[in-house]
Amino acid sequence: MPLTNFENRFFKVKIVGVHTGDEKISGGLAAINRLLEKNLRGVNYLAVDRHDRANLAACNAGHKFRLLNSDDEKILTDKLRDSDIIFIVADNVWENIKLVALTAHCAKKIGVPVIFIAGGNFDDAEDEIIFDALTKLPSKNFEFDACKVVQNFIEAVTLDGQPQPKLDIKTLAEVVKNSAATVGYGERDGKNAVVKAARAAIEHAETSEENFKSAAKILFNVTAAAGNLSLEEAQKICNLLKRHAPRAEISFGFSVDDWLVDKVKFLLIAAY
Repeated sequence: MPLTNFENRFFKVKIVGVHTGDEKISGGLAAINRLLEKNLRGVNYLAVDRHDRANLAACNAGHKFRLLNSDDEKILTDKLRDSDIIFIVADNVWENIKLVALTAHCAKKIGVPVIFIAGGNFDDAEDEIIFDALTKLPSKNFEFDACKVVQNFIEAVTLDGQPQPKLDIKTLAEVVKNSAATVGYGERDGKNAVVKAARAAIEHAETSEENFKSAAKILFNVTAAAGNLSLEEAQKICNLLKRHAPRAEISFGFSVDDWLVDKVKFLLIAAY
């Protein structure tokens, strides 16, 4: 039985920002600082580096870790427990791939979906890192784009849904967990914003995974102001997705945020 909206509000998210650049505070840690400004419900933030304490000091996460040995890895793993979903956020992964891989290994031990948000060129790093779902973002504006993706995941579950159906955390987790999933995100406003945002999310997903057309399951969520959502538009999007991934079983949810006015956020998860 799906969770009620009240129960959805109390799901627990842990977001790990990983330092990978040369700057004092790199993409993953900068994204954590940006997310903290959003005051998202049910979220705990962790920052990880290996060598430089100054990088961690510049991040406002409540928990900070240096992964120097197996004892440090155990402490991080313990801190990641008691969560429903874990996000790992890192830009320029090759700059510190060992640290990113260790962080992902700790997260995977928890037994909940691990969603990896990777910036820059990630193609050569995919075989080194364990995760359940991946979204690729350009390094330019990485902290802002990573913040948008994470925020929309949380809004998709916690905001009120109207009309039905409403996405719940169990459904999201079932699609993502233990599958090679791809995440696509789109945001548009104005006339036909829902379809435009959907097209942007599909393009994003196809850029992240060249085998998008072989997806077995697709879950999407539309976040918009009340009145900007309809089952008819959802059916149009289902038909659009079928043209891109003809074998996929498609399900969807609606989330209402009246502050968006005529803007639409579209989150897409494709599992293989």
